[in-house]
Amino acid sequence: MRSFAIASSIAAVAYASPSVETKFEEFIQKFERKYTDNEKAHRLKIFKDNMAMIEASNSQNKSYTLGVTPHTDLTLEEFKAQFVGGFIPMKAENMTMFEKPVGVDPPDSVDWVKDGAVTSVKNQGNCGSCWTFSATGALEGAMKVAGRDLVELSQQMLVSCDTGLLGGHGCSGGNPAQAFGWVKSNGMCSSADYSYKCVDAKADACTSAKCGKDTCTPVLKKGGFFHKGDVTAYGSVGQSEGELEAAVARQPISVAIQADTAVFQHYTSGVLDDAACGQQLDHGVLAVGYGTDSGHKYWKIKNSWGPTWGDSGYIRILKGSTEKYGECGIREMASYPTVAPKPASEIVV
Repeated sequence: MRSFAIASSIAAVAYASPSVETKFEEFIQKFERKYTDNEKAHRLKIFKDNMAMIEASNSQNKSYTLGVTPHTDLTLEEFKAQFVGGFIPMKAENMTMFEKPVGVDPPDSVDWVKDGAVTSVKNQGNCGSCWTFSATGALEGAMKVAGRDLVELSQQMLVSCDTGLLGGHGCSGGNPAQAFGWVKSNGMCSSADYSYKCVDAKADACTSAKCGKDTCTPVLKKGGFFHKGDVTAYGSVGQSEGELEAAVARQPISVAIQADTAVFQHYTSGVLDDAACGQQLDHGVLAVGYGTDSGHKYWKIKNSWGPTWGDSGYIRILKGSTEKYGECGIREMASYPTVAPKPASEIVV
């Protein structure tokens, strides 16, 4: 009887905790991986190493949880090379600086996702185009706040067309604030009209993509000598917590962070406050709110690594950090666009 009880206990533990090999097979199915035999053995070894790190981190009962993401079969170096590095810093010269209005206290919490000013989570793939997703997200939010319809805008238009001397560099990176200026002068089409081609940056669909800004119907109209466009201005945000908080309370804001760490590779939930998250900006994302969870103040961030990464594509980052520019450098280089309300002639009564 005692042997049977022990065997039953072992079986129960095994049932409760699938082996790493089982988790790897589930990972392969979920993310539709196709490996050769040799590659599969190599990826299993990496997966095991990552799972050991994940379990060690979670055992410390931190304010965040790590787990299996689309990147768990990659080394940290591979993850950094493929998915981080698309943000190019730019000095805030000749831009309006948003500062917290005197005497105005922002609400205790904000969530633009719940308020209907944020579109679906996208996947940039291995193209360094995070700057275009950050920029279009801020433009989409600004449209909604201005009373316009929420329309998913085209990242590919920026990847293929915003390439002038002072422009972006497609899959090699760019800056959201610069992109706002380009849209102000050139307009912007919807993603339905001008779809994204660069989930695989090396695929023919991406490498052969040409600028087709004159072949689609602009959702945001460009400005000219005799008329203003729909994007009327763009600016940067002051670097204090209060200034970014006040800015996010008005609309979703483009921000940059350092994301080349293992905690970003494997994040699944909670409020990230890991000391490994530094101040070297390398990834553009979208601040869509803030709040407090179990005593931890946080910024709510929309990422562009697809809905199967993180918390359904989102991450919450510590708010109120003593770091110079906040956790992960989030307060250093925030920017935003201003969109005009829909013209009276276009309003359907």
